[in-house]
Amino acid sequence: MKNSSFRRPGMLTMSIALLLPWLAGCAISTPYPRIADAPSGSGDDRVVLVLTRVVVDAGQRAEFDRQTRKVIRSMGAQPGLIGYAARRQLFGNEGWTMSVWASDEARAQFARSAVHREAIARSAPALVSVELKRLTLARKDVPADWSRALEMLADPEDLRNYRP
Repeated sequence: MKNSSFRRPGMLTMSIALLLPWLAGCAISTPYPRIADAPSGSGDDRVVLVLTRVVVDAGQRAEFDRQTRKVIRSMGAQPGLIGYAARRQLFGNEGWTMSVWASDEARAQFARSAVHREAIARSAPALVSVELKRLTLARKDVPADWSRALEMLADPEDLRNYRP
């Protein structure tokens, strides 16, 4: 006889209820591309790491995602960019970015770029909260994966919180 546990509505509902918290924590991310013409240097060179975490209003997520895609498409052309990645929850409202810059001037130039300014302006209504951390550190200390980047972002030192 076939397993009939999923034929009972109560079992299916309970199974879904047990999976939802786990699914809400699932996230996908872009690979961490190193830009082909990025400034090269040694592991001891100082670079600027920018980490962000956003919480987005679910009802306005589409515009936020559209603007995020535009910014990501522009990243390869940004002067002084060494690498970047983006991550978001599959079934939640959180997203993260990580970018590494050769200098604070390069980071600031990107922040003032038309694509970034437009993305900020158009996605502002969707933002519930923003956390940002900007660190100057040795190139060799740049996080190699999201687990380390999220640990660094969770440390409250030098963390800036914005609530639009």
